[in-house]
This record gives sequence, C-alpha cells and structure tokens, in this order.
Amino acid sequence: MAKVDYHRNALRILFILVRGSRPYLGDSVPGYDRVFRGETKVQALDFWMRYPDYLADELLSLYETTRDRARFDAAERIFADEEPDLRRVPMLRRYFGAYEPLDTVLGILKLRGLVLPRSRQMETGNDEHDFLVGERAPALLREAVAALPDLGWYDRRVDLVLDVAGGRGGYALKACQHRQKEYHDAAAGDLIPTTAERVRKRLERLREGL
Repeated sequence: MAKVDYHRNALRILFILVRGSRPYLGDSVPGYDRVFRGETKVQALDFWMRYPDYLADELLSLYETTRDRARFDAAERIFADEEPDLRRVPMLRRYFGAYEPLDTVLGILKLRGLVLPRSRQMETGNDEHDFLVGERAPALLREAVAALPDLGWYDRRVDLVLDVAGGRGGYALKACQHRQKEYHDAAAGDLIPTTAERVRKRLERLREGL
C-alpha cells in the first residue's frame, strides 16, 4: 500500500467537515462557529470521496428511482474522467466497514485552528464524536481553490457526496455501503476492492435505455 499522504487526507476531510457542518449553537468556543456531528458519518462520506466507482453506483440507483437525468450524467462523468482508476484512494476494511484512523489528520487541522475534535459519553456508554469547525476554515478553502483551481474537484465532489447521503446519519450510510457485496465481503484488514467493471456495465445497460 502506498505511503499515506496525510496532508492530502487532511484537505479532503476539511472539505467534508466544512461543507457538511451546520451552525454551532452550543456553549461558545472562541474561533469556532460550526459543527459536524459523528465520526462514523465522516468515515462513510470519506469512503465515497475515495471510491468514485461506489459513488457512481449510488448515483445510478438514485437515477433508477427518481429518473433524474442529472444523477445518470454525474455517474457517466465519473467514468468518462477515469476516476475509478485515477481518483481512487484505497481504504482498509475494518470490523464495521471502511475505516481509517483520523488522529494524524485531525492533529494537522487542530494545530492550525481549523477543526476542534470533541467527544462525550452518551447514556448508552458509547462515546459520541463531533468536530467544531473554525471560523477561518471556509475562507481558507475558498482561497485554496482560487489559488489552485484543480482543488475545485474536492469542492464539487463533496457536494455530490452530501447530495447522495441525503442527510442520513453515519450508521445509515454504513448500512447502505454494506449492501455492496464487494464492500461487505472484503476481509478485515484487506483493502476494499473496486467495483468499477460491474458499475461500468450497469452504466452501459442504463445508457441503452435512454
């Protein structure tokens, strides 16, 4: 497996946290004004960012349900741009599904005052994680995209991922991803395999029906 690029991962996670956050209404924390709730949701959204083929499959399922041509076109662009080969960032299958420790990435973002990770114990005894987003973070991403327009891909992609997620929580998103046989059947500790060839054939079958 290739060496982990923590700074690239930090940028991708920051896009997810900024675009997926909402105004923070809790006790004031100077320098932070938005919140993203749930590490499980971060991991699930990150998986679709890292595996364009799985995202395309979800878009095709939405197209079949809604007949919204924009969903089909988005899936088609993913393959036209060869994203399943060029954009895939492999992720390990852990016990509960795709997972990658975020400690280093969050440390990078916390050090810069962009994200403040927090946890609290629920009545169930489990810890709930949320992430306060710094006031400077949205502007920093806008400046980064303006300086390096190629980073606009992350901006557009996280919007698409959030649209597919449809406001569902982390556990619902994980359950959705487990319905993909390749994802669910991957052995713990193995890289989750691509579905590109299967999804490409599905895309071609649907294209014939247009």
